[in-house]
Amino acid sequence: MQWIIKYLTSSIGKKQIMGACGACIALFILGHMAGNLQLLNPDQEAAQASYNAYTQLLTGATPFIYFIEIGLIAIFAIHIGLAIKLKLENKSARGNEGYEVNARKGSKSFATFTMIWSGLFIVGFMIQHLSTLKFGEHYLYMNADGEIVRDMWLTTIDMFANPFWTVFYLVSMFAIGMHLFHAISSAFQTMGLAHQKWTPIIDMVGLIYSIVVALGFAVEAAFSCYIAHQPEVDALRAKSHDLQPQFDQQKKAADEAAAKKTSCVIPSIGEVIISTNV
Repeated sequence: MQWIIKYLTSSIGKKQIMGACGACIALFILGHMAGNLQLLNPDQEAAQASYNAYTQLLTGATPFIYFIEIGLIAIFAIHIGLAIKLKLENKSARGNEGYEVNARKGSKSFATFTMIWSGLFIVGFMIQHLSTLKFGEHYLYMNADGEIVRDMWLTTIDMFANPFWTVFYLVSMFAIGMHLFHAISSAFQTMGLAHQKWTPIIDMVGLIYSIVVALGFAVEAAFSCYIAHQPEVDALRAKSHDLQPQFDQQKKAADEAAAKKTSCVIPSIGEVIISTNV
């Protein structure tokens, strides 16, 4: 037990945990980018159907999605918390005196020196991303089963309809690309997998990965901004608004059915008194 505490409080232990969390985040980001490729479908009705089916699949099992969301939040929190803690510890150990040799003249990349700042910028981007998508405009969509569900495709397209957010998103993807590029090689080095033969290959894989992810998200954003102002999308927005009365009726009927079911299951106070007296 003591060795676990010693490991968790050591610099290398914190770096390895931060790297492991970063690897989980990197896999999540890659999967998220791949899922969003459905936005690139030029047939907007088909894109709407496939993307909403995809988001329904992710959010359909409510307890499971809550578990995943809590897990992701925990991983992000640990990664960010340890990064800040290690930065402060390094600064404290260094004191007010700088190094005699300027590290910027070495072989380190720009991404290395901006790691903490790009990370903090990404945190701000995540807050904006969640506020404008998860808690953004609520559109309605009738799926193939006749169910009226939230239209996340339209919500996403609507966010990119604003050129300011599109530009901010593209800048954020550049920051994410830089962060990922350094993070991958750094994580392998922290895990003790650095080698004169394999390090250049790892660096190349990290570079390709970061470019693919950042460019993939950037293309999705640019394409969504382009189609956001097309007449076909305006027609789909109007169709979404037309579903509101039908959705309200279905919700009312479902609430009444649930209330009726509850009243049948739970006995009234009078019934309880009668049964008690008997």
